[in-house]
Amino acid sequence: MTTYNKGEWSEPYLLLKLIVDQKIYLGKENFEKVEDIFYRIIRILHFEERKKTEFTFKDDLVIVKGEEESFTIPIKDFIDISKTTLHRINSVRSKKGTFDIPELIEFLNSIKIHKVKAKSASKNDITIQIEDPKTLITPTLGFSVKSQLGRPATLINASGATNFIYRLTSKIEQTQIDEINSTRLFSDKFSLFKKYGVDFIFEDVKNEVFKINLQTVDYNFSKVLSDILLMYYRNNDASANTIEKFIGRITEKNEFNYNLGLNPNIYEMIIKRFLVEYALGMRASQIWKRDYQADGGYLIVREDGEIICYHFYFVKNFENYLFQNTKLETPDPKRYKMAQVFEENGIQKITLNLQVRFTK
Repeated sequence: MTTYNKGEWSEPYLLLKLIVDQKIYLGKENFEKVEDIFYRIIRILHFEERKKTEFTFKDDLVIVKGEEESFTIPIKDFIDISKTTLHRINSVRSKKGTFDIPELIEFLNSIKIHKVKAKSASKNDITIQIEDPKTLITPTLGFSVKSQLGRPATLINASGATNFIYRLTSKIEQTQIDEINSTRLFSDKFSLFKKYGVDFIFEDVKNEVFKINLQTVDYNFSKVLSDILLMYYRNNDASANTIEKFIGRITEKNEFNYNLGLNPNIYEMIIKRFLVEYALGMRASQIWKRDYQADGGYLIVREDGEIICYHFYFVKNFENYLFQNTKLETPDPKRYKMAQVFEENGIQKITLNLQVRFTK
C-alpha cells in the first residue's frame, strides 16, 4: 500500500482543486484571499519523468491529454475525489505520520498520474498556464506548493553546504571542551562558553559556492546570517526564533553602520531578497545565476483546503509572506556536530548550521 504524509498528499489534492476551481486567487496577509484578483487557469501541466499530462477544460468536462492518448472526464469526478481527499487528510490527527488514500491513487492512475510527489530536486512542483486579467497575456509558470495541512515545510534544508565556521576568541582546556561537547542543549553550551570567557569571530561559510551565492544578495550578507545563527543557538525561547524578530535585533545592532536614518529597512530588504531567491530556485551547493524554477511563486494549501497564490509578479506580497512566516530550526545535531569544539591548524573553532522552516 502506498503511504505519504499530509504535505505529500497535498500536492495531488492541489492539482485536483485547481482543476475544479479553474482559477487562482492571490493571497494577502493572514493567508486571506484577495477576492477581486484571480488568474483564470487555461491549462495545467503535470510532468512525470519524461512524460507530460495536460489538463484543459471545456464546459463541464476536463480534457486529459497524454503522450499517446486524449480523453475527457466529467468535472464532477474531480469535485468528488478532491472532497474525499481533503476529508481523508483532515481525518488523520497527526501531522507527521504517513497514511494511504487508495481511492485517490486509483483516480490518479486513471488520469495517467503515477507519482504523488514531484521530484525534490526541483523547486517547481506544478506548471500552469494562466491568463492575466489586466494584460491578457497567458504565461506558463512554475509554482512551488506549500501546505498548511501537514507539518510546516522547510525553505532552506540543512546540508554540509549550509555550515558556518567560527573561531573561539580564547583557547580553552580539554576538560572544558569535553564538558561543552557533551552538553546537549545549545543554550547551555553557550552559557558554558560565556562562563569560560569565550566569544566567537565569524570566519567563513564553509562551502565556497554558498558563500558566492550569498554575495549575490549582498556582499556582507554571510556575516549578517552568521550573527543571526549565533543569536538563534544562544536562545532558548522558541517564540523569538522567527526571521522577522532576528532582523529586528540585527537592525538595532547595525554592525555595518548603514544609514538607517535614510533607510531604516535595509536589513529587512536584504533578508527578503535572500528568501525570495531561495524560494524561487537558489540552492546552497549550486552556483546561483537567477535561473528561477518556481517563476510563478508559491501556491498555498490552506487548512480549510482553499488555494491561494503568492505571485512572483506581486513581489511585495511574496516577500512579506516569506519574511513573516519563516523561522530558524535546529538540524540533527549528531549529523552536523554543531557547537562542538574542534581544532584546525592550532585554532579552536565551532560550526553552526543554517536551516529555515515555515512557521505554518
